[in-house]
Amino acid sequence: MTNILIKGHDLYAALNSGNADALQRSLSGDFRGRLSPGLPRGLGKSYSGLDAMMGQAWALVDQLFQLDVKAEQFFDAGEVLIVRGTYSGTARKTGKVLSAAFAHFWQYDGTRFSGLQQITDTGLWRDAVD
Repeated sequence: MTNILIKGHDLYAALNSGNADALQRSLSGDFRGRLSPGLPRGLGKSYSGLDAMMGQAWALVDQLFQLDVKAEQFFDAGEVLIVRGTYSGTARKTGKVLSAAFAHFWQYDGTRFSGLQQITDTGLWRDAVD
């Protein structure tokens, strides 16, 4: 298994366990994330910096959903890790189920992940919270 794949498995373990320290060790301080346009509550935009990604984007996702990020396939594309999987969970306010496929494209600098491009069906997310 290549280094990027090992780091990717560690990253998803940290995401699903809520281990902020492990997550911060996996991501660079100048991290940039782009979440899919159309996500509910204004989530679908670009975030600049690790604090913005963790404190705004992922914190709001956690407020809205009880969610598992099930990574099903990992692809080493050199400086990019591509992960295909499924978001599975429940909207906290409505109790509606969310099951949405995703593709994540992670920029990798050889040590840590420095960026994320998320692709998912945003309509399923909106349906769950409304």
